[in-house]
Amino acid sequence: IRLTLFAIIILFLTRFTLTIHRTGLPFVAVLIDDSASMGLEDDYAELSSTSMSKPFLQESRGKNRLELVKDLLLQNEARFLTELQNKHKLRLYHFSDECLPLGEPGLIDLQNYQRTQEVLKQLEPVGKETRPFHAVQKVLNDFRGTPPTAIIVLSDGISSTGDLDLLSRAGTLAKSKLVPLFPVGVGSEQPVKDLQLYDLLVDDVAFINDPVTVSAKVKFFGIQSGNMKVSLREARTGSPLASRQFPINAQKDYQKIELTFTPTKPGLLEYVIAVEPVKGEVNLKNNQQTSQISVLDQKIRVLLVDSVPRYEYRYLKHLLERDKTIELRSILQESDLEYSSEDATALDYFPVKKEDLYQYDVVILGDADPAYFSQAVFENLDQFVREKGGGLIMVAGPRFSPHAYLNTDLEALLPVEISNNRQPAEYKPVIEGFQPELTTEGQFSTSIFRFADNAEESQLIWNQLPELYWFYAADEIKPGASVFAVHPTQKGKKGQRIPIISTQRVGAGKVIFNATDDLWRWRDLVGDLYYSRFWVQTIRYLSRSKLLNQEQAVELTLDRKTYQQADTVQFRVKFLDEQLIPTDSKSVTVMLERQGEASKPVKLTPLENSPGIFEGSVSNIPEGAYHTWVSQPILQGTPPAVDFRVEISQRELVNRDMNQSDMKKTARESRGKYFPIYAAEQLPQAIPAGHPVPLENEEPIPLWNRWEFLILFTLLISAEWLLRKRFRLV
Repeated sequence: IRLTLFAIIILFLTRFTLTIHRTGLPFVAVLIDDSASMGLEDDYAELSSTSMSKPFLQESRGKNRLELVKDLLLQNEARFLTELQNKHKLRLYHFSDECLPLGEPGLIDLQNYQRTQEVLKQLEPVGKETRPFHAVQKVLNDFRGTPPTAIIVLSDGISSTGDLDLLSRAGTLAKSKLVPLFPVGVGSEQPVKDLQLYDLLVDDVAFINDPVTVSAKVKFFGIQSGNMKVSLREARTGSPLASRQFPINAQKDYQKIELTFTPTKPGLLEYVIAVEPVKGEVNLKNNQQTSQISVLDQKIRVLLVDSVPRYEYRYLKHLLERDKTIELRSILQESDLEYSSEDATALDYFPVKKEDLYQYDVVILGDADPAYFSQAVFENLDQFVREKGGGLIMVAGPRFSPHAYLNTDLEALLPVEISNNRQPAEYKPVIEGFQPELTTEGQFSTSIFRFADNAEESQLIWNQLPELYWFYAADEIKPGASVFAVHPTQKGKKGQRIPIISTQRVGAGKVIFNATDDLWRWRDLVGDLYYSRFWVQTIRYLSRSKLLNQEQAVELTLDRKTYQQADTVQFRVKFLDEQLIPTDSKSVTVMLERQGEASKPVKLTPLENSPGIFEGSVSNIPEGAYHTWVSQPILQGTPPAVDFRVEISQRELVNRDMNQSDMKKTARESRGKYFPIYAAEQLPQAIPAGHPVPLENEEPIPLWNRWEFLILFTLLISAEWLLRKRFRLV
């Protein structure tokens, strides 16, 4: 009894107090890499791992790295996350160039499996950069004061910004805070074999029996040598149109490919260009692209104008008269009065009314005297090109073209600057010939100079054509204009080589300036063989815009043809006919379709102060080839359509192989453990239990002054006194 009393006295003296601390489960952070490299696919069948199960091999086929991560987290009703949540609270993050929490604020409630599924399925591999160190550093800062039990990193381990952002650097940082890292490697260390077809180029309009050249580029990944087969076929029937073998040169950034075919039927032709997969290639989605071309069976209406019947005029007129695809009208300004009645194609005068001029698709203006044209004619020609999409070609001459058109409306249409300082001398003898040189644009961006089935053979033919002599020396090219051919030696005032054939787009139409009238010399020994191809292809090149405008009163355009992942794609629909503008501002819709997937609508809104223009945008769409068209309002004929491509960030493409060694190093340095994706189901059992996390402290409860202890003390001391008295110890 005395010992108990002594203990109670000590309790009173020390003012004994009860303190209650409430604790919760420790945290585990899960980081998910959603950078662009996580959109790559790997061939796990080539990995010789005995621990890789057959079900995993089957389920991994056709899935990219991020999709495998989603499968791990969501399969069996999120079993992986549920096992982690049994002993820990979870906080999920996604990272690429930034690290952001998933959900609000990254906490996942697995009681609501549907919500968890929605949050994770929203992730797409669109990040432009991968910064693993920055991501782990951000998480550790978020848990400052209460570090998590562990950090799980689901990634391919690639740092696209250099060694400073390697995950292993985060291992040292995590070790200093006693937080183990558990990297889960997604991907393969073996080079990812991939052929990527992109940058498809082809004219929107072609003509029956007119050769069409389809060009594209191919990038190589994990392939050093060999050949690749490229084929062109009809999309609906699968009928082959063309095919060709190309060598693989891994030393180049890309390989340019070209295929040529000749359409034989009018209508809308949908075709597929495809690169045959190489052995071991997994991602086949970027091996082909689909596009379409309008094949026309109608004559092109051409108006040929000159002052006198010079050689170029004569040969060109006779050529166009014989061509069955062209309907020619000609004007010779200094001809006899009876000339128009003797020549079936001749007109008495240049069309004065707009309606008469707009009947033509292309106007060829030779060395014509501008004094024959009124101001109204110049204005009509300007509108013919800018608004109606008509084509205009001026063939230079020693008398008038182009210097006599200085300070006229036509001066603004030409791709070259007109100067009074360097006018060509009339009938000045020229004895030194020259061979024009094609520029890169002349070789590859147009079919005008296509004299054979491919660019290489066409270049050989071009180099062997007869020399030209006379040319107009333009001082400089206008900004935005393109040069197709240049003089081999002569240079302008600013040091650039003098343009011989140049072009520019003006409004809806195109204009070509031909600085020489000696192309007729190409007929030497071969007749019209190459002379005809050049002129007919040039006329068709210029006529396409006008023919398209006749078919479509609505234009669909994009701000560019190729995008990086995470870029915003801007759509614009322009109604050229006011009667087609919908009254409901919400009724303009374009459909967006990724190759091999279902299409989805994109709503456009009217541009302020421009009721005929509607704009809209879409962001964060995955890598791939896309086709978009106007679905609302419903239009007659084929709706306007555009193709574009979304590419993986170039930084993300530099390193495509999983960095397994760095992730293993991270695990060692942080005292965690590395798991490959196919064995990651065992990871939850490897996570340490951790320490309870203090949540709050309740108000202390003083025990030393409670009445219960006072009563107990009184009872004990009384009992002790009574016992001592009974046993006569007092």
